[in-house]
Amino acid sequence: MTIICHGDSLTEGADVEKAYTWPSLLENMLKMPVVNRGIGGDTTGGMLSRFSFDVVQKAPRFVILLGGTNDVWWDLALNLIQANLFSMVCQAQHYNIAPVLALPLSIWVEKAQTQDCEPPAKGYAHFSGRLQALVKALTASAKEWEVALLDFYSPFFDDQGKIRTDYFSDDGLHASRNGHFRMSQAAAALFRDVFNCGMA
Repeated sequence: MTIICHGDSLTEGADVEKAYTWPSLLENMLKMPVVNRGIGGDTTGGMLSRFSFDVVQKAPRFVILLGGTNDVWWDLALNLIQANLFSMVCQAQHYNIAPVLALPLSIWVEKAQTQDCEPPAKGYAHFSGRLQALVKALTASAKEWEVALLDFYSPFFDDQGKIRTDYFSDDGLHASRNGHFRMSQAAAALFRDVFNCGMA
């Protein structure tokens, strides 16, 4: 059984060595093959366009879909993101691949605002709010589509609802080594609890 992780830089592992990315850590935790198909900067439209080659043709048992952050960065419509992800879910199910819909990370706004790069289309505050809306929409979609939901959003907050800054890299947008480890823990727990993977 193989898991393919299909996504953007949050999956590829921006600024983190391959061995410390959450897909690599998940492979070690579950003792089964996990393939990283994350491409930095990709949108759900890009993920959909390469879904056949990167996922369907490889015939994995599972696919984790983690996308939408870059769409929100460019202020694309949430229903477009949902439509692209729904198409990938349907294709996966058609080819007997179990889809897992993942919620994107939050953002450490204060840190992100200090970066010398082009900001989101309508600013960081708007971007953060749209991410929250996307998380809410995808949570509802997973229930409606009857697919497993992998929550990467909530773990990046503490019990008081404050951002776990140690889970973010220096850009405030991507996960640090600690963040990737926390993501791998969340993923491993879901695969053990829902799919009985990695059980002795």
